[in-house]
Amino acid sequence: MWKKAFKYVAAVAILACAGVGQAWGQTQFEQSQSRIIEPKQDVYIKPLVAEIQILEGQVRQDYGPYQYEIKSVETLTYDQLENFKARALYRAAREADADIIVAATFNAHSDEKGKYIIVEVSGFPGKYVNFRTAKKEDGDYEWITTVYPYMDRINPTGKTKALSN
Repeated sequence: MWKKAFKYVAAVAILACAGVGQAWGQTQFEQSQSRIIEPKQDVYIKPLVAEIQILEGQVRQDYGPYQYEIKSVETLTYDQLENFKARALYRAAREADADIIVAATFNAHSDEKGKYIIVEVSGFPGKYVNFRTAKKEDGDYEWITTVYPYMDRINPTGKTKALSN
């Protein structure tokens, strides 16, 4: 009797495992799509131009040192160091009550135990002033397309859509 019950339970278990295994191997996919709305909608933005006013008597200022924890100098990556420099630059701008640190230079080094990266920032704190919309007559479009080239698959001239008019 036990043997017959055991064989029955074993057979049911084997079939159940086979069914589960088969279900795990199955994948399903479904996709539905309707027509894309036409005509294509787009946003055009006129460029905004501003000037930078250097603060603090137009003298280079020093900021920091700012300290950032690391696992070790051996595991420090280029991207981590660039992130620490960006964070230090942000902190320096906040400290100076500035929008930007112009001509920023950095000095980054580890502490004696190699557990921290210390970043010092030097530069000219500045604020953005005299905001205005860019104008062709002022020559803004010429330098904007040089500094910020924009290649568009529909507009192969290299000019931005807003500036091509």
